Amino acid sequence: MIEARAFDPQVLAWLERLALGIQRSRSIRVGERSVGRIQGVGIEPENFRNYAPGDDLRFLDWNVFARLDDLVTRTYRATRQIEITVLVDSSASMGAPYEDDKLGLALLLAAALAYIAICDNNSARLVCFSRTRGGLHVQASPFCRRLETYPDLRPFVTAVRSRGDTALDEGVAAFLSERRPAGLAILISDFLVDAAEYESALARLLTAGFETKAIHVMGERESTGSFEAGLCMLRDAESGERRELVMAGEAIELYRAKVAELAQRLAGFCTRHAIAYAQAFGVASFERVMTRELPRLGVIR
Repeated sequence: MIEARAFDPQVLAWLERLALGIQRSRSIRVGERSVGRIQGVGIEPENFRNYAPGDDLRFLDWNVFARLDDLVTRTYRATRQIEITVLVDSSASMGAPYEDDKLGLALLLAAALAYIAICDNNSARLVCFSRTRGGLHVQASPFCRRLETYPDLRPFVTAVRSRGDTALDEGVAAFLSERRPAGLAILISDFLVDAAEYESALARLLTAGFETKAIHVMGERESTGSFEAGLCMLRDAESGERRELVMAGEAIELYRAKVAELAQRLAGFCTRHAIAYAQAFGVASFERVMTRELPRLGVIR
């Protein structure tokens, strides 16, 4: 399964380089040496900024004053950790089509984001959920706060299996019932439910004060409609309902239009509510999502 790549040393080294590149780019300011985020908090010096009346005199850099006759204050990197929770839909639809390994891609993304969060001095965990006959099924990993504890996530990640019905709203409600400090929440799903279901789930996170992101995962065949032409039997992975369908030109185009409609509606909702939205359609999209979308997902502060 592709999720095991999240623990490959080469992949982890690549993720660290990505994180470092984003951190460096955010420290560059045109016309200034650089601007720190928090003054006088933490122990790691980060940047400098020009002195302004009211600044704490304890943080004036007298060495700079002696050399340049310029008053500047030293700023520091905050040591406060932000809790980052990656919520993964582990319902049966995430396991179909089997060849697409959609759940594997979701778990790979979740673990990779958790690793980068830890690299940036934050704590991270994964929470997977679906609804089974026994009720809401929730699996939550412990928080990882140090890089040396990241391998402890591997047994959790590789043990997750797709089953049951999608329960985005119910799963988010259960997560929020823990009443942990509001941090960053990333919801990963195929979002193959009524719009009211995912809109309610995302709205819950926003109302609770979480910085909220959404990653839309679909399989390569599923997202492009690349199915064999002819008579086929479709089976709903969650309800078990079966339906015969002739996959031909018009039917395939209608299918693709439905996929585009789903993505556009979800993206529109996210845009209206200031939720970062990213698509991960197909296993091959992993590198693209991590390279292009990582800055917007807010995992690196």
